[in-house]
Amino acid sequence: MPARAGIALILPAPWLLSGLKSTDVCHLGQIPALVQAVLFAALLLAAAWIDYQEHIIPDILNLGIALSALLCFRPANLWGLLAAVPFLVAAMGGGMGGGDVKMVSACGLVLGFWDAMFGCLIGLFLMLCSCLVVSGGLRGKEARPMAPFLSAGFLAAYVLP
Repeated sequence: MPARAGIALILPAPWLLSGLKSTDVCHLGQIPALVQAVLFAALLLAAAWIDYQEHIIPDILNLGIALSALLCFRPANLWGLLAAVPFLVAAMGGGMGGGDVKMVSACGLVLGFWDAMFGCLIGLFLMLCSCLVVSGGLRGKEARPMAPFLSAGFLAAYVLP
């Protein structure tokens, strides 16, 4: 991993940690939340970087995101798996790859249904803005990495109250 990629994984940590509910991080109950926040952010940023470079999201990153849900597990977060259903339908139609579906479902386990949907909407909105503004419009079936945009949306959904 290049040095710049390692720095990119560390830089958002203070921003992410500021979203924790209590300022007393040394409290025993906050340690799993702190570990989950750092791990979730690092894995999402790694997925975004690799997807941008190679157009693939490694399964090990999706597994890591899903396992990070166990640090602060709530049974209601299992409904977050349903956030991946629209992505699964699009993947079956050939509109996207399966790594995006796995990433959305793994993030759904961490965030829960409504926060995962919020993260998806933010990510898709950012992708649309990027396509319209930066790329100069939508052009046919051009392959674009989704993980950078979805990662931004999921990080926002994780941090925002």
